Amino acid sequence: MIHHSAVSRLKNPDQFKANNEYHRKLWNFKSSLGFYLGYHYEINNNGLVRQARADGEAAAACYQKNMNDGRCIHICLDGNFDLERPAANQIYALRDLMRPLKKRYPITLEAIFFHRQFANKTCPGLKLSLDFIRSLVI
Repeated sequence: MIHHSAVSRLKNPDQFKANNEYHRKLWNFKSSLGFYLGYHYEINNNGLVRQARADGEAAAACYQKNMNDGRCIHICLDGNFDLERPAANQIYALRDLMRPLKKRYPITLEAIFFHRQFANKTCPGLKLSLDFIRSLVI
């Protein structure tokens, strides 16, 4: 499942620490890797990928339809994609993360989701297309 942080990457190009602290205050739900971030992975403006939760570990990113129970890998891109587009480096990093995940796990293209498909939100922003994101792993 793809998410955005909903904070402009121009305002804060590397939001991992801020998001980890924000989620600690919200849920105080520590991962086996020692982070509070509700996503498994976060990709900053420069394309740096950080893992905050082990694959298959419970998350705190989309409680609708039990999508936090570990069967879904949650990936967040720093930025507000209702207002801006992701940086090219973020897209390349997302592609390079998703391709091996798709090979490692039984993930079909139809099983790649946006958060807004489960919640009354625009996440990961209206400037991203699901078809485009799915095309990255073909």
